[in-house]
Amino acid sequence: MRRFSLALAAVAVSATTLAAQATWQPIGTPTNTPGAGAAYWNNRSDDNVGSAICNVGSVLSNTPSTLTPTSCSNQSPSVFLPVLPTRLGASATFLGGPSGAAPTGGFLFGAGAYSWSALGRIAGLAGTQWGFIEFGPGGSVVVTNGTAAGSRTFANNFAVWIDAAIGSDGPGRTRYTSNLLVTNPALTLAPAATTNQQFAVFTNGAGPAVTGGVIGFNVGTTFFVGMEDNSNGGRGFGAGNSALAISDRDYNDIMIQLTAVPEPSTYVLMATGLAALAGLARRRRSN
Repeated sequence: MRRFSLALAAVAVSATTLAAQATWQPIGTPTNTPGAGAAYWNNRSDDNVGSAICNVGSVLSNTPSTLTPTSCSNQSPSVFLPVLPTRLGASATFLGGPSGAAPTGGFLFGAGAYSWSALGRIAGLAGTQWGFIEFGPGGSVVVTNGTAAGSRTFANNFAVWIDAAIGSDGPGRTRYTSNLLVTNPALTLAPAATTNQQFAVFTNGAGPAVTGGVIGFNVGTTFFVGMEDNSNGGRGFGAGNSALAISDRDYNDIMIQLTAVPEPSTYVLMATGLAALAGLARRRRSN
């Protein structure tokens, strides 16, 4: 129980930090040349080929529009670029700190029903695992492995996780989540809070409120999450670790689409209401 208490404390620390500093901001046009105050996801990718810009912002907003299916190194599926139709348009936003800086904490998604689909990856290892981790009452946790497509109702707030491609204790042995770092895949060790930003999250529109580090659940809202499978400490951001591979912070190693949907019970209530209205209309016609 002590381990779980420590885990929840780490969650609270990260969430509180994010709530104070992160807001939804317009994504603009990816420039591939971030500078002071630039968006944290808008970095030059090691996967660029020629004039292609392969960070997650460019992939999702289809910038530049002349990209060919083989523009980025080792992308999967091979026809992933360009994205047609554009997934992120002019009204899209990303979750970032002041002036587009990186959030200094993590984020959670609010409880509710979601569906998801994997969009693809660029240069990410095919065997890299990802998924969701739900934090329940009393320190309980539920871990779900990600799949190409799926749906689930989360009774509690949850984070996204990815196993690092290279870790100090061997490949795939360091698991990052969107709000803390877990150093044991079995989650039997107390997680430690981390400032490493391994995830970039976007949405089409203004974005739901972020309260206490939790992104609000709004039915119909679609999120796009880009994941980085190497530690972000190697290039001046986050906690450095020389034992981990250097990260280019392009968040394109795994990319997913996550949509908040009505729960099955909601559909039942809607159907019941529609049936009642239809019956009322029939009675009125009869009268």
